[in-house]
Amino acid sequence: MNKINKFIVIGIILSSFLSVNAETTLKPLKAKTETTVANMDMVIKDNFIKAKYASAENRFIQSNVRASYDDFNDLVQRATHDDYVFLLYGIKMAEYGMFDLSDELINKLDNNHFTASYVSDMRRYYYPSALINQKDILYMADAYSNIVYNNMALETTSELINSTKLEESDYKNYLIALGYYKSNNLPLALKYINNAILENNSNINYLSLKARILADSKKSKQALKTIAQIKKVQFNTLDFQQKVKATEEYVLYKTAKNDALKDYHLAYYYHLQNKSLLATKVLQSAILTAKQYAPQIYALLGKIFYENDEPIKAEEFAMRAYKEDKHSYMAAITLADVNYDKRKYQDALTYYKKAKKLTKDIKPQVGIAKSYLAMEKPDKAKNIYEKLLKNNKYNEDLLVESLKIIPQRVDYYLPRVASIDLANNEIWLGLANHAIKDGNYTMAATYLNNSYYIDENNFRYYYYLSLLLRAKGDVDLANKSLLRCADINEDYAAAIKSGVYGK
Repeated sequence: MNKINKFIVIGIILSSFLSVNAETTLKPLKAKTETTVANMDMVIKDNFIKAKYASAENRFIQSNVRASYDDFNDLVQRATHDDYVFLLYGIKMAEYGMFDLSDELINKLDNNHFTASYVSDMRRYYYPSALINQKDILYMADAYSNIVYNNMALETTSELINSTKLEESDYKNYLIALGYYKSNNLPLALKYINNAILENNSNINYLSLKARILADSKKSKQALKTIAQIKKVQFNTLDFQQKVKATEEYVLYKTAKNDALKDYHLAYYYHLQNKSLLATKVLQSAILTAKQYAPQIYALLGKIFYENDEPIKAEEFAMRAYKEDKHSYMAAITLADVNYDKRKYQDALTYYKKAKKLTKDIKPQVGIAKSYLAMEKPDKAKNIYEKLLKNNKYNEDLLVESLKIIPQRVDYYLPRVASIDLANNEIWLGLANHAIKDGNYTMAATYLNNSYYIDENNFRYYYYLSLLLRAKGDVDLANKSLLRCADINEDYAAAIKSGVYGK
């Protein structure tokens, strides 16, 4: 499911069973120029937080680590249990080696559905075997900044080697390995990353670096063996699943023997790094020189175009791939998704069934179930969802789609989706709507705050904000928020004037 259609699906689901009751119906409004906004407190807070985070990142990249640390610390002190989007900042602190701050942030947040998966994945991926004191953290963070961002890998690595600080630290050994890797001294990089892993063999970041070192050293079998070891670790959150997949594609790119396959995996790696335009250029160039690998290349182009909301191109390339290779799972699943979005449910069902035979992944089965539901066969859909939900508790598409047929589980499933995909704005909006319906205005405000962090121009945010404000008796502010909603989305403006809401 591509991003736009995923949000449409969630919106339809939520509007079908999370709508507020008739008492919140709003009167049509006349547009007028506003000099203030309904969520001024949120605007001020959001602007401050984003500016502080940008400052922290920029200072770190410029090797002004002490100032960066202070900015991140300020963010941590302002974080409260309701600011789950701060977890995304916590991940960045852990990446930069500011483990004391990320740990302090974790301890300030509630250990519940929203935070548990991210906290577990962050610690498993980044954390050293033992936390380091602040003085040494600043020293190590400065080293990381110089190695990664300031083209000082050789000098910094030499300094780390000669320093007596944290000689037995797995994280120090990791930084030395990273420095040697960036300096293209692969034998020493491998030596020190092995030292780090000997001290802490559960850190996936260390294993990921080892896999890259081995791949660059042309030790293909060992690199692939390390990737297999990494893939045995279960990550529930989409952020960390993507990190693992990106490392795998990089290793496959470096170890592939055929140039076309190298281009295929390099393009996939670029796509996972949010460089889809570069990915398509690599693939389109590869087609000209590698006809025998055209099905794989076409299939990946179809996938990339679909995930970037270009369904016509997606269908074109996926169909090319499928015509040449009926065993292409990637082509089959893309064609299934495209046909489903076009409401050609029988064709979608056919392709989902073909895709199911080509993979152990549950995505085709979710597609089969939602196709049956769209074809007005709810019993078949429910039977599939019930079976899948027994053993797949953290699959986002499954959780979202199953709510169409099992809406009574909204209280349980929406928080679970938020716990694996914090950036899913539609889920926060759905939780806000549900909280408003239940009269839990404090939590509704919390969820809306998170939504505003993610996208301050989401028209549905302003719609739900208007419902919350009206429910609390702030009629003037509710009207201003509703006007802002209509201003962003003209279709919603028509709905407002006709008295139709939440669709």
